[in-house]
Amino acid sequence: MVNSAKELIYDRFITPTRKSRINYIGIEIEMPIINLKGIKNDKAFCVDAITKAIRHFAFTPVKSDNDGICYEAICKDTGDVFSFDCSFNNFEISLGKVRTLHEAQARFKDYVSYINATLNQQEHTLTGLGINPNYKINDFNFIASPRYKMLEGYLKKSTVWQQKNDFHAYYGYGTFSSASQVQLDVSESKLCNIIKAFSLAEPLKAVLFANSYLPDRPQWLCSRDFLWENSTHGINPKNVGFFEPVPQTTNELVEYLCQTSIFCTERDGKYLFFYPIPFEDYLKREYIEGEYYDGKYHTYKFTPQKEDIAYLRTYKQIDLTARGTLEFRSACTQPLSQAMTVAVFHLGLMNKTDELIQLLTTSFLYQNGESPAQLRQKMNRTDFLSFVNPNQLKALLNDVLRLCSDGLQERGYSEEIYLRPLLHRAETLTSPSVYLLQNNTQKIIKEYASL
Repeated sequence: MVNSAKELIYDRFITPTRKSRINYIGIEIEMPIINLKGIKNDKAFCVDAITKAIRHFAFTPVKSDNDGICYEAICKDTGDVFSFDCSFNNFEISLGKVRTLHEAQARFKDYVSYINATLNQQEHTLTGLGINPNYKINDFNFIASPRYKMLEGYLKKSTVWQQKNDFHAYYGYGTFSSASQVQLDVSESKLCNIIKAFSLAEPLKAVLFANSYLPDRPQWLCSRDFLWENSTHGINPKNVGFFEPVPQTTNELVEYLCQTSIFCTERDGKYLFFYPIPFEDYLKREYIEGEYYDGKYHTYKFTPQKEDIAYLRTYKQIDLTARGTLEFRSACTQPLSQAMTVAVFHLGLMNKTDELIQLLTTSFLYQNGESPAQLRQKMNRTDFLSFVNPNQLKALLNDVLRLCSDGLQERGYSEEIYLRPLLHRAETLTSPSVYLLQNNTQKIIKEYASL
């Protein structure tokens, strides 16, 4: 069965990268909905505000919860999607394929302007924070749909499953944490090189993009890593965090993906979850006992099938998708006026990976033998400047951003304008989280909501 697993992995994840690529950009931006009164969100009002946006922009509802509330709608012309992610406190705009960031920015700005004009009528707002500051007040319940109740049940198993390292207590973190993710087309010949380059850059991304400060964990500027890696998603370390080691060839990457775990599938209309099993072992099992939600959780015994590979996905800093793209997932939601910064950083460096690898491996950052994962953890801390020389760090960040600018100029679309906030952050070593800690939270909520 091991060979069968490899063939399935190859066909699903590698074959799409062998097709001719058009180099589209895919952008997903999650945003917390915040009640400016500092109290629990008004769910009915939030749903109504998004419903008005769905109608205004002529989106088509495609998914509703068990109560008939639409939580996902699509624009058939652009492929843009509005959705509530995990809960009705977290709203996501997924932009359909675009060729330039100017297209993405124009549509994003139109959508958010309209939605916030509605939300502001009752002192709610979308804002650019990676953690909803009202996370202790709002509802922890996931959206009442088969997929989200499956996910809730799986994450909630942290209270009963034992692991060498303790799970954190925030099994509902998906309801209050928000990310900015970008997908870029990739070819097989460049795949491993790109993973290596951007893995090396992850510590610097913490300095530039950290925006998920969690008061309960005051040592971290970016709690996103901690929340994912210390949840049930992290039972198999290969499903989260970094590629360690980074695969050098396509075959090594396939071997790695065979060892990542599957934890859900569907049978007879039931969305099932189960204790995560490495995919190469999963196919060897005679049967597995999972659980599904139907008002309460029930057990269900089933036999693995090769088609279940459709449900195999990881939550790494860099993910290879079945669409022939690499998804960069480690960045928090950014202030809304700077929403394109995550995409522009990756887009500019995508065709400069050889230069990026050379720059980073010969820099001061990697002279002590520490791995990208170790360095990312250090640079995520509120006291990160105790680990590095600030002037050296500024110089390195500026070198990386210059390389990024070169890549953008070669694209020829004048997208370098979206780098400006990052140049300021590099010069001041001030991520959105650092700036948050220097200011009043209510002030920041409004400032980060501004377009």
